[in-house]
Amino acid sequence: MGLDADLLAEACHEGLQAAINQHTPFDPDIAFGFEHWAKTVSAVRKYLDSLGWRAHDRANAPRSVSPNEELTAIAAMGGNANTGNPDKRPANARSKGPVFRDEVDDNADLSRIQLAHQTALDLSEGATTADAAVARGIPLHTWILLYFWDRIENVLRCELSLPVACDDGLITQWHTRIILPEVPLEPVGLGAIPPRRPTDDVDFDVVAL
Repeated sequence: MGLDADLLAEACHEGLQAAINQHTPFDPDIAFGFEHWAKTVSAVRKYLDSLGWRAHDRANAPRSVSPNEELTAIAAMGGNANTGNPDKRPANARSKGPVFRDEVDDNADLSRIQLAHQTALDLSEGATTADAAVARGIPLHTWILLYFWDRIENVLRCELSLPVACDDGLITQWHTRIILPEVPLEPVGLGAIPPRRPTDDVDFDVVAL
């Protein structure tokens, strides 16, 4: 995909730092998890935009779409404590809705048929066909950028991985996992930051009545 692993991890770090910087002890407990997710989405989109990726929202589920024939999208979301650990199986921290489940089903279908343009990821390496695919409803490979703040070790762990199965909106199987560099964090006063909860990561599925 022509992405730099260090810069992608740094974008996740930028999102976390922005959420920490703006949090106050007067905010509701759920505010920090939402801001962490929102600022991470923003920072990742900014980095991908510099490479020609396009922001796309389907039912308010934010994605970035590749600028070439790879037919690839990336979604940022919080992961569980296994995120970034190659010896354990991670999952998204919060159950997702029908948009996400459809994307995982598409990943499974596309992985089975092994399209000629299936992405070969090395993470270093005209009108966009991915944009056209979105407009026409053609399935994309949707990669998940999972992030997890380990508050005990005070590090941010991330990975860019391709899910191919989920149960009740939680990922149960991965086709490919790419572990990004761990980001050590500066000491912060955690007293004002509420404990992490499963609903920290926020995503929306909106259906018209």
